[in-house]
Parts: sequence; C-alpha cells; structure tokens
Amino acid sequence: MSNSLEDALASVLAEHERGLLARAVVVAEVLDKEDERSLSISTAPGVMEWDALGLCRYGVLSAEGPAAANFAGGDM
Repeated sequence: MSNSLEDALASVLAEHERGLLARAVVVAEVLDKEDERSLSISTAPGVMEWDALGLCRYGVLSAEGPAAANFAGGDM
C-alpha cells in the first residue's frame, strides 16, 4: 500500500471519528485503459499474510450476514 493511500485512509477514518488506523487491507476492483477488470489488493506496511487473510475473512463474514438477510427478505 502506498503511503498516500494509507494516509488518505487514515485521514478519512479520523474525519469520521473511527479511530486510528492500525492495520489495513484494501481490496479494489480496477479498470484498466481497455476496461478490463482486475482486483487490486494492498496492505499497510508490516501486515503479515495471516493478518491480511484474517482481516479479509472477518470482513466477508461481517458482510455475509446482512446480505443474506436482505436476500431472504429480512426473514433470517
């Protein structure tokens, strides 16, 4: 993760009073000049692979519950 991306993320979190940035994994869909899609995954310096995997997995689990409830019409 570039310092500018890490700084921007820390700034946005601070503006919204979300706390200090400790570790980060950013997953972004990127379109190149030919409109080809790819995933870009960046981590803050010092984030170990297992920490990045844990952060990503926790994020997936956090999103799956509300998404599943929405898909089921809120009947979960």
